[in-house]
Amino acid sequence: MTWQEARDRLKKIKEERLRRSDEVVELWEGVLSKNTRKLGDEVWTVYEQVCIAALDCDRLDISRNCVKLLDARFPNSSRVKRLAGMNLEADGKFDDAIRMYEALTKADETDTLSRKRLIAILKTQKKYRDAIEELTDYLKTFQNDQEAWLELVELYCHELDYNKASFCMEEALIHHPHNHLYHQRYAEIRYALGGFENIDTARTHFAKAVQLCRWNTDALYGMCIVRGNIPE
Repeated sequence: MTWQEARDRLKKIKEERLRRSDEVVELWEGVLSKNTRKLGDEVWTVYEQVCIAALDCDRLDISRNCVKLLDARFPNSSRVKRLAGMNLEADGKFDDAIRMYEALTKADETDTLSRKRLIAILKTQKKYRDAIEELTDYLKTFQNDQEAWLELVELYCHELDYNKASFCMEEALIHHPHNHLYHQRYAEIRYALGGFENIDTARTHFAKAVQLCRWNTDALYGMCIVRGNIPE
C-alpha cells in the first residue's frame, strides 16, 4: 500500500466515524510512520487520530510519542493536553489525569470533553455516586446533551434508582420521540419499577418501540412479558 492510499484510508475512517483502531495503528506502523514528511501539515491530524487509536489498542508507546510530537508543536493546546490526560488514565495515573482535566475546565468552563473525562475516571474507579453528582452538575449547564442524559440513566440504573432513571429517560424522549430504542429503554425502566401503572406504561412504550421498528425483537419480547403481568 502506498502512503497516499494509507492516508486516504485514514481520512475515510475518520470521516465515517468508524471504529477501526487496529487498522489505524497498522496503517501507521506499516506505512505512514515512515512517510510523515510527505503528509505536510496534515500530519498533525494524523498524529491525533493515531494517538486515540493507539490508546484504544493499549499501544501506549505509540500514543505517548504522538502526544510528545503534538505538544512540541502545540504547547498550549487544550486538545493536546486532553490527549495527555487520556494517556495518564491509560497508565492508571488517575490523580494526575484529574488535575489536568480540572485545570482545563477551570480555564474553559465550556470544555465539555474534559468534564466527561472526569466522569469517566469516576466510573472507572467505581465511584458511581460521585459520577452521578458530577454528571448532574454538568447537565445543569448543558441540558441538551442527550449522550449525558443517557449516561445518567445507566448510572442511576446501576444504583437501582429507577425513579430518577425514568425521569432522565423522559428527558431523552422529549428530544427524540421517534427513537425506538429510547422507548424500549424507558419501558424497561418502568417495568423494573413495578406496579400496575408502571407496567401499563411499559406496555405502551414497548408497543411504540415496535411500531417505530417492527424488527425490534427486544421490544416484542418485552410486550409478551408485560402482557403476562397485567390482569385482563
